[in-house]
Amino acid sequence: MNSMPAVLLTGYDFGYTWPWTHGHLVVAIACGALAWLLRKRLRRAVSAVLVLCSIWALAGFVIVQFVFGYNRPMALPAERFMAQGRGKVLDVGCGGGRTTVMMGLARPGVRITALDNFSADYIKNNGPELLMSNAKAAGAESRVEVVSADMRRMPFEAGEFDGVVSTYAIDHLNRQGIVEALGEVSRVLKPGGEFLLVVFRKDAWLTVVYGPMLMHQRSVSDSFWGDMLSKAALAVTEQGTLPGSVYYLCKRQ
Repeated sequence: MNSMPAVLLTGYDFGYTWPWTHGHLVVAIACGALAWLLRKRLRRAVSAVLVLCSIWALAGFVIVQFVFGYNRPMALPAERFMAQGRGKVLDVGCGGGRTTVMMGLARPGVRITALDNFSADYIKNNGPELLMSNAKAAGAESRVEVVSADMRRMPFEAGEFDGVVSTYAIDHLNRQGIVEALGEVSRVLKPGGEFLLVVFRKDAWLTVVYGPMLMHQRSVSDSFWGDMLSKAALAVTEQGTLPGSVYYLCKRQ
């Protein structure tokens, strides 16, 4: 089930299920209510644990909503990306269109091709219709086209795009998949074209919000992504951090 509160609050629905965006609030209310209703029956230590869980969950909700902003379009992390404000941009692993909308708002002169494997089970509830409804909410639907394909085998000609962007998608692949996807990014970019990559990074923000659930996140060295990009002929020109993330702005060599 997609997040209905997201639509009501922000006008967008990027396909994140409500437990990921509002689940912390449910836990905060439940623990707080239990601590209050059973305060005379529970031992002080148990009540303290419930109160602490409620405080943690409330903090997690605030971080998800106002720091990560999953239900809102991303802010462009690198102002130099597609600064000329025109050309063709490919969004790799577009999902519900959070990054597509970011580009549509930040660069109103570009045309955007949004690519994802919409036939895959993981995205079956977030089809092209959801993405286009978000593009329409941003006033960018006339500049967006959707393509369903595997990012490791893109159906585009070499040098077709002026820019490529991918956020929180390529880092879900295994090592060989990353090599293949970055190779395809390099292939479809024009020489001198720009690539903006944003991936998850384990930090205090993610640890507070998701804790043990971060076990599935890949632990890599600080040089991992730089090395992978370099092998794909993508030279890093800018690097920076965001809460829970790191971004790389690259140029096709």
